[in-house]
Amino acid sequence: MQIQQTLSRLDDLLHQCRLDEAETLLTQAVAQAQAEADTDSEKLLRNEQIGFYRDCGKFPAALETAAAARALFEQTGETDTISYATTLLNCANAYRAAGNYEDAFAAYKTVQSLYARLLPPDDGRVASLWNNLALLYQETEQWEQACTCLKQALELVQHDPDPTRTGISAANLAVSLLRLHRTAEALCYLQQAKKILIGKTPSDFHVSAVYAGFGDAYYQLGEYVKAADAYEKALPEIELHMGRNNFYEIVSENLKQTYARLGGGRPEERGLRLCERYYIAFGKPMLERNFGAVLPRLAIGLAGEGSECLGYDDALSRDHDFGAGFCIWVPDDLPEETVQQLRNAYAVLPKSYCGVSRVAMPEADGRVGVCRQSAFFRRLLGTDGVPETEAQWLEIESGMLAAACSGAVFRDDSGSFTAVRRKLSLGYSEEVRLRRLAQALGRMAQCGQYNYPRMRQRGDYATAQLYLTEFCKNAMEACHLLRNQYAPYEKWLLRSTAELEGFGALAESLRNLLLLPPEQDGSGQIESICAAIRKECTAMDKTEKTTAQAPFLADTAKTLAAQAAALEKHRATVEQLAELEFRTFDKVQGIGGRAACQDDWETFSIMRRSQYLPWEEELLEQWLAAFTAAVQAGRNPIMEKYARMMESTDPQLYAGFADQLPELSPEFVQLREAVIAIQIPWMEEFTAKYPHLGSRARVIHTAEDSTAQTSYETYLRGELSVYPFEVLYGYGRWVVSLYQAGKNLACMTMAETVRAYGYASLEAAEQACAETPLSGIPLQL
Repeated sequence: MQIQQTLSRLDDLLHQCRLDEAETLLTQAVAQAQAEADTDSEKLLRNEQIGFYRDCGKFPAALETAAAARALFEQTGETDTISYATTLLNCANAYRAAGNYEDAFAAYKTVQSLYARLLPPDDGRVASLWNNLALLYQETEQWEQACTCLKQALELVQHDPDPTRTGISAANLAVSLLRLHRTAEALCYLQQAKKILIGKTPSDFHVSAVYAGFGDAYYQLGEYVKAADAYEKALPEIELHMGRNNFYEIVSENLKQTYARLGGGRPEERGLRLCERYYIAFGKPMLERNFGAVLPRLAIGLAGEGSECLGYDDALSRDHDFGAGFCIWVPDDLPEETVQQLRNAYAVLPKSYCGVSRVAMPEADGRVGVCRQSAFFRRLLGTDGVPETEAQWLEIESGMLAAACSGAVFRDDSGSFTAVRRKLSLGYSEEVRLRRLAQALGRMAQCGQYNYPRMRQRGDYATAQLYLTEFCKNAMEACHLLRNQYAPYEKWLLRSTAELEGFGALAESLRNLLLLPPEQDGSGQIESICAAIRKECTAMDKTEKTTAQAPFLADTAKTLAAQAAALEKHRATVEQLAELEFRTFDKVQGIGGRAACQDDWETFSIMRRSQYLPWEEELLEQWLAAFTAAVQAGRNPIMEKYARMMESTDPQLYAGFADQLPELSPEFVQLREAVIAIQIPWMEEFTAKYPHLGSRARVIHTAEDSTAQTSYETYLRGELSVYPFEVLYGYGRWVVSLYQAGKNLACMTMAETVRAYGYASLEAAEQACAETPLSGIPLQL
């Protein structure tokens, strides 16, 4: 028979912890070897069987197999060989595990005699004998003898190319030392074993002994929280490799006693916290040990549709798709070979933790494990990341957006995955929010104010209830939109509404309305809810007072839709102007050649959109028309802008072409300087209030100019110098109106910039920039 192929398949099954299949394979392979009279193969297989049954706690089968294995040698007189000694060592281990200590001692003694005659004293197999004999001394509570054996084993394996055996010997020695209450010494050996064994993939089954040893050590020291944590880590490793055997029961009892010391039983962890602890216990060591080179590019956490990701899981949630697990989000350009290696490593992690085994449903496939970042967002949103168009935003269900932002990221060194979630978490743009709010209010009016009472008048109470449910659902959607939050899917919609600021009472009204018996008319409650929504719309200054007071919500919806249309038009003008500027910028020939920013549309568009979004629509259209006319006339306003700046940054070079630029009238220059005089203090105020963000912007004053840097003042002067007089005049009037209203255009512009990078406010961006230098928020072009 093809014995090596069989053993290789057996190793694969054991590494994947598919114990039932491994047992079947062994049984069938032994039968085949016997049928083919292949004694050599049967000897190998019997040795594998002995260890398998021993580790699984199937002691009768282990003893029966041990007898069969010995017989194969004894019947042919091959009892003075290394092969027999190795088989006898496996048999001794089975005797020990089954509690047949007298037989075990006798077998170990014979093995010791054979190894002394047939092997050099520093052979690794001698160390294995000392290790296993020590286990017998441990089980017969002869701890000093066990320590003596293990120290001999450690001395032999210290220089072994594979440090695993050192780790195993150190762990075993620690167990014996703990029984002698030499706790500090035991912890030293446990740390040595941990460094060697923890994080391997697949994990070594001796890891469970290391964790159990830590549990015992911390228990002896009275550090019960640490002891419980160690025992919790040991149990899934035991179950993974050996099933719920006698060792599992011993550690379980130790854990129970530890929790009793802490004043109770095993606490029930919320799902998200359970998964984070599972990652720290098993995922983090595995990734750091085996994937250190790519770990900085990975994001790890838990997010998606699960109730635990929203923080809403309860006892009932544990019946499906609940338990220990986490996601590894990988960048799209990571080689597929590496991705598969990650999947294989994740697949052999323990299947349970803290007493919870994950119950996965077919429809929940992909919620944990390895996933490409774009695939995660595509599954939920239909896009590879943040939606790019208003149409995309309007098509995505709010529950899917809530899921994409849910949960927690445990680690993301590159920040790329977090950056997408941060942008999504900002909520809808104002025009999209108004569109969706108008739709929700329209449905409320149609279902609750119109169709619900008409169906009741017809006596069709069943259909009336359908409309009532739809009204309530849209009312809750409207509440979330009014707070610029994504509404979760229906199961948690009412709960989420109740948690929104200022909507607790309204959520209770909706609950009562949904529980109203069909024979009772809920029209009064409907009108009260509609009035509350109308009041909220008025409070956010998005409706005229007369419209807001209209009883029919469809009128409010029309007003909101009109305002959304105005914002859409404004954004379209901004985009058109930014694109025109970029095409013009592309043609600029710099003195030192083409600038890198000329090929960076993303940064350019963010900078220019941030500048123009605060503008009034009329002024924006006026400048767009003037810019277009200048380009059609053969001018390049962008080139002129940068040329004007050189009057300060490089006066000598500027003098050589100054006469080629359009002449500026004294009135123009006077108006320009008046505008600059207003805007400079705004920039100074911004930098003083947000110093970390300000440090990423330009220096402020022309006096600070050099050939290497252009100040905010000089850049602004160049910008204003290319405006036609009528545009500059309109811009100046607008700037004055902002000043009179106590507004700061620098802050308004920078707020748009940081929002484009995923920060809800200047304060949020300043704090993030203070905590971690952010390369992703350039505040100058």
